[in-house]
Amino acid sequence: GVLSSLGKGITASAIGTLLEARGYSVVIKKFDPYLNVDPGTLSPFQHGEVFVTEDGAETDLDLGHYERFLTSNTTKECNITTGKIYYSVIQKERRGDYLGATVQVIPHITDEIKE
Repeated sequence: GVLSSLGKGITASAIGTLLEARGYSVVIKKFDPYLNVDPGTLSPFQHGEVFVTEDGAETDLDLGHYERFLTSNTTKECNITTGKIYYSVIQKERRGDYLGATVQVIPHITDEIKE
């Protein structure tokens, strides 16, 4: 991305730690714009290393930072990619969940993001 390796994940983790110190419950979610379903098959030279969550998901390394800074563990639900969102919508379309409607970015993709 345009701002890769800037320290956004560390900054978010540090802010989360400050919020937890003030009594807030913090869960951080990482949204990545790439079309891959997860970073597990991306070249570590292009994307960096992956972090494996307790539930076995291969996720962005930032989730490892979140776990080290915060009191909660991350799961596969904490790492969302554009590919994962599109994949879910395509699976629903294939199952017939949209009852033959034309699947479009609005409303289908936007609804999937909201869910």
